[in-house]
Amino acid sequence: MLRFRKYLLAILLLIIQISFCFLFGFHARYVYAPVSSVKNLTFSAVSIVEYYYPMFMDIHVMMFVGFGFLMTFLYRYSYSAIAFNFVLCAFTFEWALLMRGYFFNWDTNGQQFAIDIKSLITSDYVAASILISMGAVLGKVNPFQLILMAFCEVPVQVVNEWIGRTFFCANDAGESIFVHLFGAYFGLAVMFVLFRSDMLDSPHQKSRYTSDIFSMIGTIFLFCFWPSFNAANTAGPERLRAVINTCVSICSSVLGTFIASSLVRRGKLDIVHVQSATLAGGVAVGTVAASNIGLHGALIIGTLAGFVSTLGFYSVLPKLEVIRIHDTCGVHNLHGIPGLMSGIAGIIVASIPEKSGFQDHLTVLCLTGGLQRSSNIQVAYQAAAVGLTLIVAIAGGLFTGVLLRLPLFSQESQYFDDKVHWHIPKPEHTISLKM
Repeated sequence: MLRFRKYLLAILLLIIQISFCFLFGFHARYVYAPVSSVKNLTFSAVSIVEYYYPMFMDIHVMMFVGFGFLMTFLYRYSYSAIAFNFVLCAFTFEWALLMRGYFFNWDTNGQQFAIDIKSLITSDYVAASILISMGAVLGKVNPFQLILMAFCEVPVQVVNEWIGRTFFCANDAGESIFVHLFGAYFGLAVMFVLFRSDMLDSPHQKSRYTSDIFSMIGTIFLFCFWPSFNAANTAGPERLRAVINTCVSICSSVLGTFIASSLVRRGKLDIVHVQSATLAGGVAVGTVAASNIGLHGALIIGTLAGFVSTLGFYSVLPKLEVIRIHDTCGVHNLHGIPGLMSGIAGIIVASIPEKSGFQDHLTVLCLTGGLQRSSNIQVAYQAAAVGLTLIVAIAGGLFTGVLLRLPLFSQESQYFDDKVHWHIPKPEHTISLKM
């Protein structure tokens, strides 16, 4: 059995690729949308591919480079952090194309779904949710468990967002509710089930000067491209507001982080805070990024997010271990709390129709009012989307954690160490010649 377990990852990926080949072959088709599909386009005509592709590539870099390097802070786990991020993101991208195709774009007449450039963007959003969950379990699961977790999580995430967008018609331009909030609490729920007390005693759960520098590379990449993440699925004036609001908010979260870190660390700074909490403004403004919240609103949201996230890393993160949650990357503080803040901001802004612009996104499928929905009803459904996301994420995470804990799949009791999964080059010994 032990010998067979070594090949579980290869077998699983091979079966998945063969299955995907048939599903894409029978059910997927290309679609080219003319420029008229882009609303409020005021500059020279380009196709929808050129309009969305630059921001898609920004998000793609965030997924493969930003998230990958952000997780390299563990000095004995850098191979696994960046490479498992690589394969998990690639698998999730394919799986999300299929799942979103079946739920969002299925053509009952042709028995197919269309794939266009926006499908690639939304698949990267799904990948972001899974990578956030990965941050909670990093170093404590094997690659087979990561793929299995993603296989379970993608359908749950897609169904939750399908309900939230199609029937609740909740506004979430930057995916802070459906991606960040969902991914954080799904991952924490998985970790709750997988928790073992010996995880707390691992001698390898620490960083070094060089590993923290590499992690900061991921931070800077995510920081620079976050406006594209929040604005990619918008157009016209909404895209303008999304870009500007995100830039202001995420810069403000940097300042909020430095203020809070200096205060709690008694005049000095903590690199852990700077690596993660500085990005909280991008998450916290996401839901209302395309709304007319004003630059002062974006600044307030970002500053508060950076401050609160830093306090979370300093005081909340250690306390989670008391309730059997070992959060390796602090996703609760970077994605969970700021995602909840963003959901609350969405509820508040929805009560002001001229600011939120929710009427532009209503359809006949929207529950309770359809195209004529009032602001009070919209407030209720924004809150319902947040509540549903938390319930579905936690329930789905608990179920997935039980599956991952089965003896056949479980991780060896050696955490945060690349030697478990990789051939490590032997260190080179240098000889100093004394004269």
